[in-house]
Amino acid sequence: MGREERGFNKVGLEGGVDEPPDTSSIDFKSLVSGDEEILFMFESDLREDHTFGSRWLVLTNKRIIVYTPSTGNIQAIPLKNVKDVRFFDYLGSGEIEVELITGKVVSLIHFTRSRVEEFRRAWRLIEEVAVEGEEYRKIEGKCRTGENGFSNKVAKRDVLLRLLVFLKSYWYLGVLTIFLSLISVALGLIPPYLLKILIDEAIDGGNIGLLEQLVMYLIAVYFASTLVNIIRNYALAYLGEKIIFDMRVRLYDHIQRLSLRFHDKYGSGRLISRISDDTSRIRWFLTWGVQSFIISILQIVGIGVVVFTMDPFLSLFALIPIPFVFYGVYYFRRKARRVYHRAWRRWADVGSLLVDTIPGILVVKAFSQEKREISKFKALLSEVIKANLETVKLRLEVFPLLGLITSVSAVLVWWMGGLSVISGDLKLGTLIAFVSYMWQFYGPVNTLSSLVEPLQTALTAGERIFEILENKLEESSSEETIDFKFKGHIRFENVYFGYEPYVYVLHGINLEIKPGEVVGVVGPSGSGKTTLIKLLLRLYNPDKGRILIDGVDLRKIKLESLRKQIGIVLQEPILFSGTVAENIAYGKSRIQPEEIIAVAKAAYAHNFIMKFPTAYDTDVGERGNRLSGGERQRIAIARAILTDPKILILDEATSSVDTITERQIQAALNNLVKGRTTIVIAHRLSTVKNADKIIVMNKGQIVEMGTHRELLERNGLYRRLWDAQFEEEKRRKSEKIQLV
Repeated sequence: MGREERGFNKVGLEGGVDEPPDTSSIDFKSLVSGDEEILFMFESDLREDHTFGSRWLVLTNKRIIVYTPSTGNIQAIPLKNVKDVRFFDYLGSGEIEVELITGKVVSLIHFTRSRVEEFRRAWRLIEEVAVEGEEYRKIEGKCRTGENGFSNKVAKRDVLLRLLVFLKSYWYLGVLTIFLSLISVALGLIPPYLLKILIDEAIDGGNIGLLEQLVMYLIAVYFASTLVNIIRNYALAYLGEKIIFDMRVRLYDHIQRLSLRFHDKYGSGRLISRISDDTSRIRWFLTWGVQSFIISILQIVGIGVVVFTMDPFLSLFALIPIPFVFYGVYYFRRKARRVYHRAWRRWADVGSLLVDTIPGILVVKAFSQEKREISKFKALLSEVIKANLETVKLRLEVFPLLGLITSVSAVLVWWMGGLSVISGDLKLGTLIAFVSYMWQFYGPVNTLSSLVEPLQTALTAGERIFEILENKLEESSSEETIDFKFKGHIRFENVYFGYEPYVYVLHGINLEIKPGEVVGVVGPSGSGKTTLIKLLLRLYNPDKGRILIDGVDLRKIKLESLRKQIGIVLQEPILFSGTVAENIAYGKSRIQPEEIIAVAKAAYAHNFIMKFPTAYDTDVGERGNRLSGGERQRIAIARAILTDPKILILDEATSSVDTITERQIQAALNNLVKGRTTIVIAHRLSTVKNADKIIVMNKGQIVEMGTHRELLERNGLYRRLWDAQFEEEKRRKSEKIQLV
């Protein structure tokens, strides 16, 4: 889903323009107990007293729960007690009520008109789950509460520990950088001490030899410190690059192997943001941040011992900022998560807009919508600015004040120390050395306080990354799945499916396709034709029923084996940046040029390819935008032919070509379908006229089945579609004649 849909996607999902509710303060876990699981959540905008406010309808596998966060009021009804569910659509609001098996009617929840459609969906879901009762079985991948919702939430402590695991593979680099940091800290402690001796003994004592010696020592220390820091910084940079490489590869690999349902839920801009931006935020913390934390702790301990040894009295003034720093860190962390999440959601909205409009620039320009898109971009960027300013305000509430307290403490040290020097109780060199150590002491203290922001940034980014990694892969490495060569016998047995759980778009599909048969699938738009194919490819799993190939349930066939033996040409062919040859050979490795040319000829693509100056080495452009629709379609057909599939699927495969090209492709396909089970989805009924069997679908059901002649004789939906198409073609021909 490209836009946010309230309801089961409501909690924390970053889709759409509206900001999702902040549910971080709501403990939904406390609403359930034992093996009870939250399936769906819907937020109403009316409380039980009909005043405006948040109220949640929570559906579990055992109960219907209505929860009001502001009052803590909870109403729970066991599903087994529900007899009927009713939905009321009033003039300005709506209501869901349930009838119990005792005959009692209970008003469940009210909502304004803006929430009517989402609660209409909730009503259907409750009906399905309540009616199924004890026979209800959770459908894998269907029960979703959103990106940052209950099902995917990762504890902060777990996030930090899991982030540190990325350092494990490069522990030797970590040890090296820590060792170099310790040397750097040790070298940093030497100059103030040498400075004390230089002032108190060399300058005051007039010892030129000692002065020269101390100067040489200082130069050597600074040189060594510079060299160590150069090596340390390079090692940290190298460590950071290795970590971010591993993290991005793992995330991209996981995203590639997640189900299509997951990709429907998350927009492309969101996923790109995870791989690029979030990993970058984590990199700094895992390298410089962790190092700074360890070194700062060691510096505080080491320098603390030194300053207390030098002058315990002055050390008390130096410690004044410490409690303020701790409180400031606590205050910042308490507010930071909400503020940073909002800022990144806003930036992700910008990313989604760019992903939509830049590849779709042709449509934008064709409809002269540049100003509109610029206006939308400005509006989203304005929201980004507002969210970013919130983070700035939060930082300004804390860190400048901590800096002021530190500076005042330093002034007090100068004052008290100066009085001691004047009275003769303390030497000037000792005071200067103490102040130098004091600032070195404040350095790591300030570093620890400043690490709170990147730590919160890393934790938030880590949550977003692990929420992706928590999603189950499309297929587990189960040993039960098998790999075998298909014959092409397909059977659908009482298949139900809905993109939204329990809101079915396919109802009770029963269909058998024998090996080698050519089957046409026709019907009005939205009748479920393409959905049928998505199930066959196991892009989705049926909610009920099963699909078999050669008598084996699809769930028991290895996905790679399944999809390698099914060739598909989509209604809107997708090509990748690269050459014509690379796109044709996409589905098969180790391919010879002769094979590419052969399938291109079979798809009637060879002639137009050879007209390009660089022939098969021609760059097709982004998403194939340098080719016409018909050219892209024929390359996609060649790509499907090359894999020599046992099952061939043509989803409106000739919709983007002219009549002459369609005939050429059809002639090629007539030869190619021999020995293959072929499913042809078509709006042009002439495309499937000669099919062995034609399936007619309407509203998610198979309403007719037979040959072209048999279906015409029945005078059903197929006949009406055929006549309508024939009349349309006849009208167009008549209009052409009149124009001539």
